[in-house]
Amino acid sequence: MNDWLIAVLIGLAIGLLLGIKIARDSHRKQPVLGGILAQVFHYLACASMTTMLPFIITGIVVGLSFFKLFGTAVLFLAFTAIFLLVDVLLERMAATPTAAR
Repeated sequence: MNDWLIAVLIGLAIGLLLGIKIARDSHRKQPVLGGILAQVFHYLACASMTTMLPFIITGIVVGLSFFKLFGTAVLFLAFTAIFLLVDVLLERMAATPTAAR
């Protein structure tokens, strides 16, 4: 395996574990109202966001270039934004009353 893949896998492993705590704390402060699917996307956004720092630290340790670190961190941010947009759409659909009544 190359160094980039090792750094991504370590970052993902730590991010997925820390994402559980971040999502729980966030849910305590302000509950997710869109149902179980919205909670899943909220967790994925938390996990994606917390993946960045362990990835960057691991990438520095294994000697990745700045451009690989920066590009992958931006990719994790893009995934976070996509997951949060889906979460918001699901919450809005759950909050609006159905017009077909």
